[in-house]
Amino acid sequence: METCKKCIMPRSHPNVAFDDGVCSYCKGHDRSFRINENVLGEEKLAELLRSGDSVGYDCAVPVSGGKDSCYVLYFIVKKLGLKPLALFFDNGFTNEFAGGNVETICRTLGVDLVTGRATAYRRELVREALLASRHLGIFVRICGNCENNIRTFAINESVKRDIPFIVWGYTDFEDNPAYFANENGLAHSKRYGTFSSMLRRMKKTFSTVITQRGGIRNKSRAVYHGIRCLFHGIRDNIATGTPEGLRKFSPFLEVSLDGKKARSISFFDYIEYDPVMMVDVLKREVGWESPKDRESRMDCLIHSLANFQNWKDAGITKDGFTYAVLVRNGFLSREEALKKEKVLVEHMEAECREFGELMDVDLGGLLTSRRA
Repeated sequence: METCKKCIMPRSHPNVAFDDGVCSYCKGHDRSFRINENVLGEEKLAELLRSGDSVGYDCAVPVSGGKDSCYVLYFIVKKLGLKPLALFFDNGFTNEFAGGNVETICRTLGVDLVTGRATAYRRELVREALLASRHLGIFVRICGNCENNIRTFAINESVKRDIPFIVWGYTDFEDNPAYFANENGLAHSKRYGTFSSMLRRMKKTFSTVITQRGGIRNKSRAVYHGIRCLFHGIRDNIATGTPEGLRKFSPFLEVSLDGKKARSISFFDYIEYDPVMMVDVLKREVGWESPKDRESRMDCLIHSLANFQNWKDAGITKDGFTYAVLVRNGFLSREEALKKEKVLVEHMEAECREFGELMDVDLGGLLTSRRA
């Protein structure tokens, strides 16, 4: 399979074109989104976080155990000298490395930790989504409601404790490959919690059902399980106290970060993103761990499904897309990225099968070879 001479994008990717062996993403890199292009700086972040009227914690930091959120916590304590509260939401599918990282970093930094746990509805939602996936022949997106859980937990805990700021480790380029397909050029916070975002999700969901191959019977079964999945999502919103009023009854509407008593801040709007440096610092300073050559998105067992589906559809895993972005921005060599992608591909099928066994759903039919 031909891959770009500069990054690792394959010719099979549906949103890429090749010219003399170089992909269109690399060709247009100077004119497109680039990492650390408009960061505001450490001084502005420190000034903002010190401006809060708080008698307890200066800010809350949602941590998953992954490199980004752990580095946010490390930086706020070690570089800014502030007092954060760590918030960890256990969705029931946390990687063992991630859970250990959360405990280790909080203990090492002397940071207080509050842990929230998913309701039983979350597990039922995931199982129904897997059953719908089996009838559609593709893995459907499962992470949206978990994102709602995390946002709900962080907002509610912060408001309850009068914490003025929530500092997130979100990054546009790593979270959403569709961003680079020119998805309206929206910043991360603007893609969520709005009426237009709900319409986009609805359109994508219905389009998936309509365009997938398969007879009426399979599609009908997929719709049945999809409706049950959405129903469990609403029940989960209610049970977790989603801070959205009547909006919580829409399974397609994400929890918004706007208009809450605790103000949400994107850490990497202020501090330059350097994942290689971050991993090195975390391993050296706080004992952070990850599977070998798999530092990206290693915090959740569900992520292997997204990696597999992206590889099947486009010839590159979802994390591999991120590696290509990092190569383009000078953080990884092409050889390092190819090595990491190879490790992901070698493990993802077995991980998908293990996850299916965990959920008591046979995923064998979904784990077929990538389409040509």
